[in-house]
Amino acid sequence: MAKTKASKTRNRIDALRAVIEKECTAPTCRETGKCRHEGEKEAARHMLGRLLEKLKDAAGDEQEERAQMWADIYERGYDSHGNTFFQGSKYRSGQSMKDRAAGIRMDIKVARKAGQAPLVQDGPGLVSQALETYRFDPIGEAPAEIKFGVRIGRGYGSIYIDIKSIPQDWGWIAEEVTDYQGEKVTRWHRSQALKDLEVELKAVGEAYNADHGSNIMTDCFAKAFYVFVEYDDPAMLAWRAEYERKRREARA
Repeated sequence: MAKTKASKTRNRIDALRAVIEKECTAPTCRETGKCRHEGEKEAARHMLGRLLEKLKDAAGDEQEERAQMWADIYERGYDSHGNTFFQGSKYRSGQSMKDRAAGIRMDIKVARKAGQAPLVQDGPGLVSQALETYRFDPIGEAPAEIKFGVRIGRGYGSIYIDIKSIPQDWGWIAEEVTDYQGEKVTRWHRSQALKDLEVELKAVGEAYNADHGSNIMTDCFAKAFYVFVEYDDPAMLAWRAEYERKRREARA
């Protein structure tokens, strides 16, 4: 009986992973370039996550052994078959994308507020306790004019964290190069401060995420969702401004 139940569970896992991995071949989706079935894949990811959670929570000695096995897998981040696993500290099974985005948005807001509070000072310098507890936070210490946005991507399979109004002298390093036509152009590189900010924002988003067994070798993607941090460099901002100007003139 137990063997039959285990077999059914394995079949469910295989079926869910098949849904997650299957490439959409619907003509309508191919024509529009937008897959209408991403919601089905997202539902399958959540169902797979819940099923794996149940496997970890079986009763008795077997359950304890299985739970320890899964705890070890999540701690090291992969199993013996090369599948990757992780669970963010704020991940909750079945949590909606709206709630996840709201949580990320609030975490960024709190970090910004904390960064505006001055460190405790004792005369001309910081007290020793403040020095011991202070940790540089790229989000809180970023320039005040920077604005952040959090949005859910189309298909509900991703969350985008946008960085806007980045001061050019803070976030970018200009490099004058010669392009393939022999003309002088400016190439923009991210400053270390902007790189640090991107890494920290990515970490905030991933805290709400989980991976239930992805494997890039077999194109199996079983993350709860994907986190992207987006921003425009000065060249792209100039292009967008010029594009909007021409569009307004065409409408006039």
